[in-house]
Amino acid sequence: MMQNRGDAAPGLAPRGLGAGGAMARLRSRLWRVAPLAAFVLAWVLAAPAAPRAQGGMDADSRAVLAAMSAHLGGLRSFSVEYAAVDEVVTTDGQKLQFLHSGSLAAQRPDRLHAVRRGAAGTAELVLDGNSVMMFGRDANAYLRLPATSIAAAVEAVQRLGFDAPGADLLAERPMDGATTDITTGAHVGMTFIEGVEVHHLAFRGVEVDWQIWVTAGDRPLPLRYVIVSKSVTGSPQYTLQLRNWSIAPAADPARFVFTPPPGARQIEPSSVTVNPIGDLIIR
Repeated sequence: MMQNRGDAAPGLAPRGLGAGGAMARLRSRLWRVAPLAAFVLAWVLAAPAAPRAQGGMDADSRAVLAAMSAHLGGLRSFSVEYAAVDEVVTTDGQKLQFLHSGSLAAQRPDRLHAVRRGAAGTAELVLDGNSVMMFGRDANAYLRLPATSIAAAVEAVQRLGFDAPGADLLAERPMDGATTDITTGAHVGMTFIEGVEVHHLAFRGVEVDWQIWVTAGDRPLPLRYVIVSKSVTGSPQYTLQLRNWSIAPAADPARFVFTPPPGARQIEPSSVTVNPIGDLIIR
């Protein structure tokens, strides 16, 4: 969110990048616009141009992942609430966790609404089929980018410099085993999340290690998602908790329309930069 911030803790290098003065930039006015975050912020599960070798996946992990991908990718619309933990590493090795939460509603192929609430304020993202708007409520300012599909909206956000953790769950074939970064995979076992039985799957890839917990039964959906960045000093992780899934939410066309509130100002993409933890810095 664009808002005035006090001095940040010295020596904080988000995601272990070694940028000792990076957090000092938080003294500027910031706009935290990773409202996809759970479907947006500071990690990316790489999607390679060509399929990776899958010989190390066991049959159960392959089957559960494929079933979840087919079910979630086949939903025309859905809504879900989330809570996320984004971990950063200081230059002296201390790990800090930044928390945010919110909700998301999608109507494939070209409608999306997401809300993100965190320490920097509240952000809202709206895709109306023609443009994607990222709105900072506290600052009463917004950024508009051309996008005619959910995939295009994610790409537009990434072009600004944002990574999109969990955004692959919005794809037509979410986390498809043929294209996701997987070298080995295992079905760890069955467990429970808030009383719901889930499959616990663990995967290793070239860039990241990741785990996912998928509901048992004929409607497999992800309830928890953890990603560890192996190539970053300190191996920070991103955790995404998903709850209150609705696979047939009530139709509400107004939810996917953004009307700037009185006094809202529009920001041009050229006027902002993105710092390592996903804040837009106004120049």
